[in-house]
Amino acid sequence: MKQLFTSLTMILVWVMSQVFASSKAPDADSIGRVVDKMLQSPNFLDNSTKPLQASLRADSVFIVKALDKAYNLRNDNPDSVLQSVLPALAPAIRIKWLKAASLICQHLGDYMIEQENYNEAIKHFLVCLRIEEKRKDETRLADLYDELGTVYYYQEIYSKSLEYTNKARATYEKNNDTANLAKIYSHLGTLTLSREYCEQRTTEQKREDFLLSISYFKKSIHYSELMGKMSRVMHNYINIGAAYNKLEQPEKALPYLKAAADYYRSHNETDLLASTLFPLGMAYRRLKQYDLSISTYKESLELSQKNGFTSGIYYIYEAMAQSYSESGDYKNAYDYYIRYMHNKDSIFTAEKSQQIFELETKYRTATKEKEIQKLSAEKREKNILLYTLASFIVLILVLAFYVLRNYRNKKVIQEQTIELKEQKIQELEKERQLIATKSVLEGEEAERARLANDLHDGLGGLLSGVKLNLSTMKENAVLTSENLSAFNHALGLLDTSIKELRRIAHNMMPETLMHYGLKTAIQDFAAQVAGGQYSIGFSAFGDDFRYKRELELTLYRITQELVNNAIKHAGASRIDVQLFLEAGRVCVQVTDNGKGFDAKLADRSGDGKGLMNIRDRVNVMDGKFDITSEPGKGTEAIVEFSVS
Repeated sequence: MKQLFTSLTMILVWVMSQVFASSKAPDADSIGRVVDKMLQSPNFLDNSTKPLQASLRADSVFIVKALDKAYNLRNDNPDSVLQSVLPALAPAIRIKWLKAASLICQHLGDYMIEQENYNEAIKHFLVCLRIEEKRKDETRLADLYDELGTVYYYQEIYSKSLEYTNKARATYEKNNDTANLAKIYSHLGTLTLSREYCEQRTTEQKREDFLLSISYFKKSIHYSELMGKMSRVMHNYINIGAAYNKLEQPEKALPYLKAAADYYRSHNETDLLASTLFPLGMAYRRLKQYDLSISTYKESLELSQKNGFTSGIYYIYEAMAQSYSESGDYKNAYDYYIRYMHNKDSIFTAEKSQQIFELETKYRTATKEKEIQKLSAEKREKNILLYTLASFIVLILVLAFYVLRNYRNKKVIQEQTIELKEQKIQELEKERQLIATKSVLEGEEAERARLANDLHDGLGGLLSGVKLNLSTMKENAVLTSENLSAFNHALGLLDTSIKELRRIAHNMMPETLMHYGLKTAIQDFAAQVAGGQYSIGFSAFGDDFRYKRELELTLYRITQELVNNAIKHAGASRIDVQLFLEAGRVCVQVTDNGKGFDAKLADRSGDGKGLMNIRDRVNVMDGKFDITSEPGKGTEAIVEFSVS
């Protein structure tokens, strides 16, 4: 039985090596199963004091070279690292070299982070943890805890990130590891500073978070200075400046940001200087030192354009527009705001196009991989059978049962894998459609906002100026009673036009929604629309919760569409709007006593453009839409969204 177990282990290792050799990035679950089997067997290379056999020496030399190459290439193309360590995984498992297997899995986890596949990265790091717990290597465990904390930070899962980062800190403090303490306190500061983006935080809680982050960054500075790592000190200076800016204490942020900017300027590190100048300009603006703020932003803009750092330039334009506006230079404020809008729109369009292109590429790749998998599966089965017959002819009768059973299991797994691939293709297609729809809707909202601003600030201002000039002319001119009546009538029409223009601008992008929330915005809309041959009732239930801007705007647009449908198409004399606000759910119900329609026939024949628009908006936000209607009995529409 011992020989049989040894033979089966060799076959398993060989099969896994074939899988790793034919796959660009093996999944962590497969590696984890093989590693768990390895951990259950005795005599690890890590604990062996005996001289290595010739075959083991050859494998160990190959593994060491592969790891050295991966380490040297870690800052280059991640695919090069993957191609270096992947062939070394099977030999490391075969000779039971725990530390090598752990390092290889860590490289695979880092590769998955580069691919933004964070769930798979976590699985690889957990495999490393199981190995290092067996080895009882505290330093390696702490490094892996730090890696896991970073991945959970990328996923915005604050509690998990904090848990693993604090585990790493405890080990580093126990060992008085100065270098890693400088790093881990910087990570804790960044995590705490960003907590508001991971969780709902009150104003007071945010203030406590920012103060705590500053204390962490100062500890990191202490350990960095002990090591003479001034680059990390300056990095912490920038973070402290950002925290004080968030605390609205620019006078405290200023010395840190100036010190960092002077350091990067003296060391000619233009990329870091450009990013440092932005918060420095913000601090000057908050101190009302507008000339310094604008000159700092301009220097950041010039460096960014010169070195091709274009991804965040529109933020600089926006900040410069704000500084000019607060200083009273409205012409320059307007010019830079226009640049901000154009730059933002172009980046937004490019990003959405890139997302759609990547989804289409994934869709085509998944289709090709399904075909390749079928051919590879057949070839792999033949190779395994030939290898088994050639290598273990003596044990063929004993192993026949196990080989056949293994063959059947693989067949089932392959069929299940093909089904999963087909499901994935369908999901990718659906995701592509949703992103395309979302891009169109977001573009519409951006255009509405732009037109609303143009109408309100541009045309509205001009009409108001015309009214003021006419009023001045009226006071200074001599008019007959007939001309005075006509002049007053013209002023009245102009005043009505201004009110109508502002009403249109408000409907296109309601300021009430932005400032006071969904309940007040819908209530104002109902009050504006009510009148004439129909009446509108509005009721709200629940606390006045605030939701994400995108969700509130979507629900407001849907309510507008439903009410307009009831007025224009249903001929309703009474419309009731009910809003239900809860912590985890928001719902709006619109009912009318109009002429109604056959909802079943409408579903078969296709919705009108208005209902199609509503369904698109609901699908993009993953909500529910239900409409009930019969001829002569009015219409009831319900839209509901879950809030996480």
